[in-house]
Amino acid sequence: MMRRNFSAPAARLALAVSLVVLGTAAAPRRATPAPVQISVAGCWGDPIQGGAFLRVAESFNHVQSAIHVKGIRGPSTTQILTQISAGNPPDIYYDCSTSDLGQWAANGYALNLDPYIRANHFNMNKIIPSARGWSTLNGHVYSMPLLEDTFMLLYNKKLFREAGISRPPTTIEEMTADAYKLTKRDASGRVTQLGWGPNLFGGDYIGTWLAVYMTMFGGSLVDPTAKKITANCKACVAALTWEANYYKKIGAANIDKFASGFGAEYSPANAFFTGKVAMIVNGEYYSKMVRNYASKTFDWGNAPLPHPANRPDLANSGLAGGNPGTILKGSKHPDAAFKFLMYMETVGPTVAFANAINNVPQLYDAITSPKLDPNPHYRAFVRYASGKNIKYCPVLPVSSDYADQLTRIEDLVLHGKMTPQQGLNKATSVVQAKLDQQQSGI
Repeated sequence: MMRRNFSAPAARLALAVSLVVLGTAAAPRRATPAPVQISVAGCWGDPIQGGAFLRVAESFNHVQSAIHVKGIRGPSTTQILTQISAGNPPDIYYDCSTSDLGQWAANGYALNLDPYIRANHFNMNKIIPSARGWSTLNGHVYSMPLLEDTFMLLYNKKLFREAGISRPPTTIEEMTADAYKLTKRDASGRVTQLGWGPNLFGGDYIGTWLAVYMTMFGGSLVDPTAKKITANCKACVAALTWEANYYKKIGAANIDKFASGFGAEYSPANAFFTGKVAMIVNGEYYSKMVRNYASKTFDWGNAPLPHPANRPDLANSGLAGGNPGTILKGSKHPDAAFKFLMYMETVGPTVAFANAINNVPQLYDAITSPKLDPNPHYRAFVRYASGKNIKYCPVLPVSSDYADQLTRIEDLVLHGKMTPQQGLNKATSVVQAKLDQQQSGI
């Protein structure tokens, strides 16, 4: 066989190609930057709600690679404050109450988000007004809200039918009469069924439903300037008097003894689910809780909060709260943390979490999303939250103290230790002094 000779130019070309190939193979590869690691804690501790939060939070890891989120389920605010003091908090915390936000903002525990909003050109107007309201202190944004709570009257339809009551009450007077009619006692006078649990599961809100009841009567916790505490307003006193009169007629000791046998709220033993209590005030998350914990035959309804018969203008009144997402003091990566907060303020994760725990979406576009859970109980809450008479609990640097005072005073009044006027005068005085001290910079 004849050996084939390459011409000189061809040989040089082959050599050049070989060198290029060898050079390419030998060139060092550029390393991919490691993702920024952030931790995101959510207040939801139970497996269903907490598990859903972890799934939604960590879904951020699947849509981008620059930031890696580690979700943390269920730490309390006390644990978070301890971690802030030690200098090792999570980057972000979602609280289940707005009552801590004002104090955390005033003390610097929650970062002012205004600079991050400006730098990222984030549009706050896509968030519904009430959720924007309870995320703001003195005109500055300190949280990105994740879903919202609003509250309605929940009632057991079976117990209503058995008592001959054909519809839920629309006025305070009707609700009072229904509550007495739905309360049952045995031959010894012991309560066996309670028509209304005035402070049952009050921890779902700020420790008490009193602020919601005040709104039903047309009261307000602060004046329009948010500088004067008004817990002792005429309508506010009327609300606590309403509670106190009910307790007095049934007997505080009788209610306490009966309530001591109630099961855990997030369980099949919930007193409302088991028919021990006919009416409660609570939030939209009960739409999901009923499906998760109640008997399949449990027949219930949700209706607008009643109003005084002489105040039809207060129909559909109520308060909104929610879950403020804050970047904490000591966050190692606040810029990355805000990127995550912006992700949660998009329709996908908002609707996914709303459907998982049946809270009201904080985004206009999520409220109207066809993917939002069509459950009629839940959708009733969503519509209710958009009403013109829904207010939000004001964010104050003393909000946590205010909530504690209302909870403590309510208990003292219901047990006959103080009159409603005395109790709310004291609460107003104590909280006003604390607010004045904060506002004076002391």
